[in-house]
Amino acid sequence: MNMAPVTAAMAAQRLGRSPTTIRLWAHRYAARTLGRDGRQVVYDYDDLATIEWCIWAGHVVPLTPEERDELRAARRRAA
Repeated sequence: MNMAPVTAAMAAQRLGRSPTTIRLWAHRYAARTLGRDGRQVVYDYDDLATIEWCIWAGHVVPLTPEERDELRAARRRAA
């Protein structure tokens, strides 16, 4: 599993969303956190990107980071 550390602001820029939306998703969907950088929470970008893809595609967001890892792996195998 490759974990790319990002803050909410970094993820927001990459995903075209607001930092507030990223933090809301992180809370609502229990996004994987990797620690802190000063006062900023550091998230796993891949987990946030999977949440964003599920919402964009109209799919149910898997409840845990581990389930989202499995979804990403299944999508890679299918590609």
